[in-house]
Amino acid sequence: MDNLQTNDLIALSLLLDEEIYLIRGEQIDGDKAEALKIGILDKTITEGPIEINNAPVKAAALETEVTVIPATNKAGAVAQAKPAYKYLGDNNKYLLIIVNEPSFEFLNKKDLDFLTKILGAKKWAINDIAIVNLAKYNSLDFDELKTFFGFNKLITFGINPKILNVEGAVSNKKCMFKDVAILGTWDLFKLAEDVKKKTTFWNELKTF
Repeated sequence: MDNLQTNDLIALSLLLDEEIYLIRGEQIDGDKAEALKIGILDKTITEGPIEINNAPVKAAALETEVTVIPATNKAGAVAQAKPAYKYLGDNNKYLLIIVNEPSFEFLNKKDLDFLTKILGAKKWAINDIAIVNLAKYNSLDFDELKTFFGFNKLITFGINPKILNVEGAVSNKKCMFKDVAILGTWDLFKLAEDVKKKTTFWNELKTF
């Protein structure tokens, strides 16, 4: 087989694994100059005078600059990173529950046991829902939560749904907002300790 010979710089950059160096004082013709400009010869020249088409050029002028272009959406706007949430459960039935518990990741054991009983009365289980703790976030927004979880039901314990940018919410009354059934009620520990509160909540939850 004949030896493969080529003077084409693009071909050489694909065929050779070794770094290509420019010898100090070597003249660079027009083709090599273009190759340097587009980064095919990307070794930065740090010492010695060089010439392009018989004209001296400073080494700094040949250094490759990389510009990071932010991702954009179809409308041309800069795409924003989607928020991510830590949650308990598997969200199998697209039911989101929001609590406010500063001292725990999600809920203390007593409140979690009580919530499990409530879910059981509706023939739901922990893997049917997703629990998010408001205390772990600076703020929560209904639309962002909806995009992430895709829920069709939302229950808040100890939280007024209005702080999620939900309109028309009334405590312990089911309301519909953007095709989502919403029910805001007291904290779990208050429900567990007060029969009247528990009864009020249950009567609304039965048809939720």
